[in-house]
Amino acid sequence: MFLSAEVIRQKKNIALLLRQSAARAQSAGFLEVLDKAMAAMKRERERESIAGAAVTGGLVQIRDFDRLAIISDLHGDTGSLFSILDRLRYEEFLSSPQNKLVFLGDYVDRGSDSVGILYSVCYLKQKYPDSVVLMRGNHEAPAEFPFAPHDLPYSIEDRFGGDAKSIYGKVLSFFRLLTLATIVGDRLLLVHGGLPTDRPDAGLIAAAHENHVRSRVMEELLWNDPRTIGSGQGWEPSSRGVGRHFGSAITDGWLAATNTKVVVRGHEPCRGYRIDHGSKILTLFSCTVYRGFDAAYLRADRSELAAVKNADDLAHYVIKL
Repeated sequence: MFLSAEVIRQKKNIALLLRQSAARAQSAGFLEVLDKAMAAMKRERERESIAGAAVTGGLVQIRDFDRLAIISDLHGDTGSLFSILDRLRYEEFLSSPQNKLVFLGDYVDRGSDSVGILYSVCYLKQKYPDSVVLMRGNHEAPAEFPFAPHDLPYSIEDRFGGDAKSIYGKVLSFFRLLTLATIVGDRLLLVHGGLPTDRPDAGLIAAAHENHVRSRVMEELLWNDPRTIGSGQGWEPSSRGVGRHFGSAITDGWLAATNTKVVVRGHEPCRGYRIDHGSKILTLFSCTVYRGFDAAYLRADRSELAAVKNADDLAHYVIKL
C-alpha cells in the first residue's frame, strides 16, 4: 500500500493532527474530551491502579515502567507542548502502557492558548489512560487558593461564548481530579511546587485534596519553593504570599520517607532546569511565555534512571527546546 505525500508528511510531524484538533474544537468537542479524561481519572482512583502503578487518592506510585518523560509548566504555550510531543513521537511512545508521560501541572493562564493545552492533555489522558499522568499545579487550584492573574475564564469565554460559565465549572471539577504527587520507582519524587513542611509522610499527600481546609499539605505541594534557609533547616514565609520557602533538611526528610533520590518540580521559570539543595532538587520548566527563560522536558528509560544518584545525574536527561 502506497502512502500519499500528505500522509507521509503528517507521519513525520505526528503532533500535527492533535494541534489542529485543539485549535478547531468547539464547545461540544472540548467537553467530550474533558468528560472522557475525567472518567479515566475516576476509574483509576476507583481501581487504585494504572498499568505498572498504584493510585491512592492524589498520589501515584509508578513501580514498573520502561521509559519516562516529564513535561513541566506549559501556561497555555501550545508551541512548546507540540514541539515536545513531536520529539517524543507521542503516538508511538504512549502506545505502550509501560511508558509514562507525566505532566507537572500549570497548564493554563499567562499564555495565549490555555484552552488548546487543556484540550490536548485531556485528549492524551482519555486515549492513553495508563500512560499519561496529569498532575495539579497552583494554577489548577483557583477556587482553593485564589491568585492573579487567572485569565482562564476569559479565555474560555473568548473561545466558546455563551457556554463559558458551564464549561469553566466542568474544568474546575477536572482540576480536582488531578494528581498531587508522583513517585517513580526508588528514584524520583515529582511535585508541582514544593515539599510540605509538616512531617514527611506520603499518606498525607494521598488525602491532601480532601483535607486542604484543615491541612497545609496541598497548598504547600502546589506553592512551596526550595531556598537556602539559615543552616539549611526549616522554612520561612514565601514571598508569594501563599505557601512557604523550605530548606534542605525538609528535602532530606521527604527523600528518606519516600525512598527516592531526587525531587523533580516545576513552578519557577528557569533556563530549562535548575538544581537546588545540594543536587537533591531539579526544577524543570517547559514553556516560553516568560521572557529570558528556556523551555525543556525530561526523558529517560528505566536503566538510565536506575543509575541516577542526584539531580546532576538526572540533568543529563533534560532536553532543551
